[in-house]
Amino acid sequence: MCWLNVRLVRVHPLGAFGIHGQLCRQPFTVFTENDSTGTNEFVQRVNQVGDPFAGVSHSMVNVNGTKFVQWVNPTAFALPAQGTFGTMGRNQLYGPGFKDVDFSVLKNFRFSERFNLQFRTEIYNLFNWANFAPPNTFNFAGPNAQNGFGQSVDTIGGAFGAPGIGPGEPFNVQFALKLIF
Repeated sequence: MCWLNVRLVRVHPLGAFGIHGQLCRQPFTVFTENDSTGTNEFVQRVNQVGDPFAGVSHSMVNVNGTKFVQWVNPTAFALPAQGTFGTMGRNQLYGPGFKDVDFSVLKNFRFSERFNLQFRTEIYNLFNWANFAPPNTFNFAGPNAQNGFGQSVDTIGGAFGAPGIGPGEPFNVQFALKLIF
């Protein structure tokens, strides 16, 4: 869910420039890997019993060589009683979110009526914001389980199969020549 999406393009006699920015939030639901309802579905919602963000810094930590961001507090959730459904609503919590500003400058050189050569400079993630993937919320096994619950261990691009080039990745600059005919 993006709540701010801005695009500005300005044409100038010396060339054109554009800026694009967006701020988004990622909703998520906490699931257990147990079948508490007896429906044989093994993906059940949990009970929320406390503040999921209490005592959580949302900062990168390094534990035994593993870097991650603890996004939610596992003690804020409980497994539902056998034969019952969990009380947590769908997409009730929001993850790290996404913020990005991209900037581009381009200049067209006209060679004839049919041919233009365009020089482009494109800057992605201009302010080099870290955009983390949604936290692991699909294997809640109890508040004391050590299974990575509530942790974000990757950026958005890496989590969806595009490490280094997708959304949420670090600052990148690209130069290009484009022949338009």
